[in-house]
Amino acid sequence: MERYLNRCLSSLTLSQELMSMLEVIVINDGSKDRSSEIAHLFQTKHPETFRVIDKENGNYGSCVNRGLKEATGKYIKVLDADDWFDTKNFEEFLKALTLLDVDCVISDMQEVNDHGNLIEEVRYSLPTKHEFSLSYMIEHGICDFLWMHCVAYRTENLRAIHYHQSEGMSYTDQEWLFLPMSTCKSIYYLPKVVYKYLVGRDGQTMDPTVFKKNFRQEIKGTVIMATELSHQEKTDNDVFEYLKRRVFVRCNKDYGLFFLEFQMDTCYDEMVELDRLLHTHALSVYEELEKLYRFEPFRYHFVKRWREKGYPRKLWLLRTGMLLGNILHKRDK
Repeated sequence: MERYLNRCLSSLTLSQELMSMLEVIVINDGSKDRSSEIAHLFQTKHPETFRVIDKENGNYGSCVNRGLKEATGKYIKVLDADDWFDTKNFEEFLKALTLLDVDCVISDMQEVNDHGNLIEEVRYSLPTKHEFSLSYMIEHGICDFLWMHCVAYRTENLRAIHYHQSEGMSYTDQEWLFLPMSTCKSIYYLPKVVYKYLVGRDGQTMDPTVFKKNFRQEIKGTVIMATELSHQEKTDNDVFEYLKRRVFVRCNKDYGLFFLEFQMDTCYDEMVELDRLLHTHALSVYEELEKLYRFEPFRYHFVKRWREKGYPRKLWLLRTGMLLGNILHKRDK
């Protein structure tokens, strides 16, 4: 991350008054480039704000866990090393935090290229003048479209549930929107683009080539969330509904990629395991997935048929059979 880290940390260099309210914990996850050196330069220049922790490599979740352990601020927000904050809007964000006493603060974000040019903007249709609850987010369908880059949590909320993000694997970012959000009784929305999310970087975990190569880790992350959902059945109705929606959103993406884009026979065992787990521990998600279709304009329910046929391994045969079956059905009608 040496190429990106200076831009990232520079975006957190504010006025002296605001710097005194801000704690930046830089977790150097066993990097072998100049990342640690660059981070320590910021610590030397702004020792009251920046603190560098060098540790062995443990992947994304281990950085979040260490940061949460070390944090002393009232609120905590994650910033990836190749991303950055809109400094002016972040200043307003910090000022707003001094006036708030809520469990979660949501802000907006932009997907940008390496030159900072806008690719896509993420803004939310949420109340801006008052607090709202998790039930409001559920009712208005916001739960399905949350990004981890848009939230900041009350630190004590996460410690109260002994939050621990999965380590040693990629694609754990969705966990940051899972159990932590379930602790939030009061939420506030600040309609400012704070986060700049870099897209298009070579080697990025969400690069299609990298994602396809590591799809097993994505499925493993979904299994972790689905298993946790089964432990939450006796929680508050709104909390359980929120968690269920997050599991469904992730499953929806994974099933679609498995069947139609990657056609990954190599991940067959993992997908069958996930599907059977859902049937046992998250039946409502399992049933909702059965309604999905991907073959327009025929609306063929591929998940349902895959299950009915006993989880066939050769997905291209299933796809061909589904398509031909629907064409013949249309012709006969």
